[in-house]
Amino acid sequence: MPKEIIIRLKEKLNENRKLALIIAVGFLGIMLISLSEVKNIKTEKNEETTTESVQLSVDEYTLSLEERLTDLLSSIEDAGQVKVMVTLKSSDESVYAVNENIKNDNDSNSYSNSFVIIENKSVKEGIKLKVLEPQVQGVAVVCSGGDNPIVISRIKEAITAVLGIGSNNVSVSKMK
Repeated sequence: MPKEIIIRLKEKLNENRKLALIIAVGFLGIMLISLSEVKNIKTEKNEETTTESVQLSVDEYTLSLEERLTDLLSSIEDAGQVKVMVTLKSSDESVYAVNENIKNDNDSNSYSNSFVIIENKSVKEGIKLKVLEPQVQGVAVVCSGGDNPIVISRIKEAITAVLGIGSNNVSVSKMK
C-alpha cells in the first residue's frame, strides 16, 4: 500500500508543477530551520567555553601582569635586569543585572531591588553584565638601575600610567 501512495504522489507532482514547487520550498524551509537550530547549539557551547577560558584565576592574572610589567620596565633605558611583584586589593568582581523598584508614598519612599534571574537548562542564574578586573594595591620593582633617580622616576611613571595607581603605591629598589 505505501508503494501505491508514493506512485500516486509522483504522478500528481508530475502533472502539477506548482504543487511540486510548493512542496520543495516547504522541505527547504524545514531543512534551513533545522540547520539554524544546530548552529545555535554549537554557538552556545562555544560562548560558554570562551567565557570560561577568558576568566583567569587571581594567581594567573597576577603572574600575567608581573610578566607584562617586567617586559615593559626592562626596556626602559638604564633599568637593567628587572623583577616585579604585584599585589592585589581584591579578586575579580562580577556585576549582575538588577531590577530596581522605587515607590513614592505621601510621606515616605521605599526602595527595593532584585537580581534578574534566567533559567537555562533547569539551572537558575543571574544575568552577568560584566566582570571587573582585580584592583592593584601595589607594585614592587627591583632592578639594576634602581639607585638612579631618573630610572626610578621613569619606572614609577610607566607603572602609574599603565595601572592607574598612585606613585605612592610603587616601590623601586636597586638589585643586589
